[in-house]
Amino acid sequence: MKRKERIDVANEAAPEPEKAKRELHVPLAAWITGGVVLLLLTLLCAFAYLYPFVFPGVNVGSIPVGGMNRAAVAEQIRQHSDALYEGQDVSVTIYEATYDIPLEDVLQSVDVEQSVENAFAVGRTGNPFVRVWNIIKAVFGQNRAQIAVGVDGVGLTAALEEISDKALTEPVDPTWEIGTDDIVIYAGKPGVRFDMAAVEQALIEKIRLMDFTSYEVTTDLTDTPEIDIDKIAAEVIGDPVNATVDKKDGTTIIPEKAGVQFDIEQARDIIGDGSAPSYVIPATIQPATVTAEDLRQALFRDTLASCATGLNEGNVPRTNNVRLAAAAINGTILNPGDEFSYNNVVGERTIERGYRSAGAYSGNQIIDEVGGGVCQPSSTLYMAVLRADLEVTQRVNHSFTVSYTPLGEDATVSWGGPDFCFKNNTDYPVKILAVQENGELTMTIIGTKVSDKTVTTRTEVLETRSYQRTTKQDNSLAPGTSRVEVSGITGYATRTYKIITENGETTEVLANTSSYNKRDEVVHVGPAKTPGETAQPGAEETPPTDGTPAENDTVPPETETPPTDETAPSGQPDAPAAGTGGASVDV
Repeated sequence: MKRKERIDVANEAAPEPEKAKRELHVPLAAWITGGVVLLLLTLLCAFAYLYPFVFPGVNVGSIPVGGMNRAAVAEQIRQHSDALYEGQDVSVTIYEATYDIPLEDVLQSVDVEQSVENAFAVGRTGNPFVRVWNIIKAVFGQNRAQIAVGVDGVGLTAALEEISDKALTEPVDPTWEIGTDDIVIYAGKPGVRFDMAAVEQALIEKIRLMDFTSYEVTTDLTDTPEIDIDKIAAEVIGDPVNATVDKKDGTTIIPEKAGVQFDIEQARDIIGDGSAPSYVIPATIQPATVTAEDLRQALFRDTLASCATGLNEGNVPRTNNVRLAAAAINGTILNPGDEFSYNNVVGERTIERGYRSAGAYSGNQIIDEVGGGVCQPSSTLYMAVLRADLEVTQRVNHSFTVSYTPLGEDATVSWGGPDFCFKNNTDYPVKILAVQENGELTMTIIGTKVSDKTVTTRTEVLETRSYQRTTKQDNSLAPGTSRVEVSGITGYATRTYKIITENGETTEVLANTSSYNKRDEVVHVGPAKTPGETAQPGAEETPPTDGTPAENDTVPPETETPPTDETAPSGQPDAPAAGTGGASVDV
């Protein structure tokens, strides 16, 4: 009984065959729609393969050529292509800068024939579906043919190389700018690198597509240098420095530098992690006294002092040495604070450098020494330095007086020994002009006067040291005659002052104290004449053997006065420097 019930249930669940067939039936509307689509596709494919002109909507570059035959497309391109590129640039943006390349520098010409082929190629490549799709895109302005142009590869490469010289950089250290009451510190920049070949190909493609938007170059950047506030402080903090002149050419102005003070720890806190592009640091700024513009207007405008001393040009070796030393000094420039060293500027006096042997003192004797006479340029320059009111840092007087300068205004020099040095203590550069001509040596110091200051000198003789005369019996001389072996020189102790008048006020400043030794005279005397004996012809008093004029026996030594004429001719070599222990000096 139970088996029969299960069979009946199974028979009731089975579907009827006629009902299943009715559910698989396709409606007539679907068949009609499919037929229409297929017909349209067939027509489009026929259009794609059979249409003889450029498909509608196609542009070559930005020139519309849709619906035209080949001849019409070619003419359209010829008429409009030049205007497309006129005045246009192709640009590249590298890191933070944009660089423009004029198309006229890199564009050769438009290839009309190839451009026509490019226009006709739109919708005529690929399978039917691809062709139809490209035609549809063209109709909606989404399919543009490339205009064929010739790009000057050499010109484009040259332009990119010029750009790379500016854009390809090493890392740039932080910089700063000094304001009126602060310092603005700018963060450094990373080094920049890029693939030039890839950029060149991308630009060629943009030119062909007439895409004149800037091309963003992919760059490789190095690490940005960190802001080192301690290093910046070491360079910035300090007193103001006036504008100066380049001593090599004497004309190029080196700008001034303001005095700066700021709190380093406060600056460090402001900078923090250094991620910002710039930072403002409070500071105390002291401007320089002389700016570049000030100096440009006043450089070497005034004569500060000029002094001349005489010399005997008939003494050729000595005059040669004086001229060489003057030539070495001529044109020397000292910026504010610079120190002049005579020995450093003139250099060693050697035969190889053109110097010749001339008279010089060694102890109490005259000897011939290479460079004799060069104390006259140093002494003449010292006279000018006193009157220019420059700061003398080293000066030694001769041990004996000299004839070409006043007492207290000589300066002896010797290679490896005494030197003459002074500083430019003015706010402006000074230049030394040294000339030897017409029996005179002239030293002129030019610079910039900032007041009506004038300087003269006065020398006070503290002590006169009269020389003694010693006679020696010399039977080789004719009776009644004599010969001076060593001429006498009077010694002095002096003080020299600068008399400075400025703004109507006069002050007197000690310039130096000098001590000149005396030198006793030695005279050889012949036998006394017998009564009625006359001197033999030619048996007269002979000059001193050291080359200096003999004193008349009837003139007492103590009547000799110190030399005072600044331009008195030099009739004898200079004395050795005081304190040189008898060593020879260059005179």
